Amino acid sequence: MNNDDDDIFKIDPETAWLETVTIGGFRVWHIIAFCLGIVLSIIIMVCCCIRFRIPRTKQEIEADYQRKQITKKFHEKLQQIKNSDMDNMDLQKAIEYMQSNYLMKDYSAENLQKGLSKKAVY
Repeated sequence: MNNDDDDIFKIDPETAWLETVTIGGFRVWHIIAFCLGIVLSIIIMVCCCIRFRIPRTKQEIEADYQRKQITKKFHEKLQQIKNSDMDNMDLQKAIEYMQSNYLMKDYSAENLQKGLSKKAVY
């Protein structure tokens, strides 16, 4: 072996403390790497499990609120459908059912107003 090969295996005195054997036969750098791995894992789990609020525009917030209100009303209307009618129901049929009920109610209200206005004229 020549002198260059010996330089590879020499430990720098400034970083020699990293090679000190500590708890359970592990070196200091093993323990540092292990702790950093645990901290990184915790950060990743927290970021994946907790939903952080992403800043949005006022229009997006209002649109989300409207969507939630529409979904809530749709859910309430679905609760009014008989269980026997729900056996063959899918989303498309449910929407058609809701539309037909809405149109019937709208048509009934329109006829009622026309009837009241005719009575007021006489």
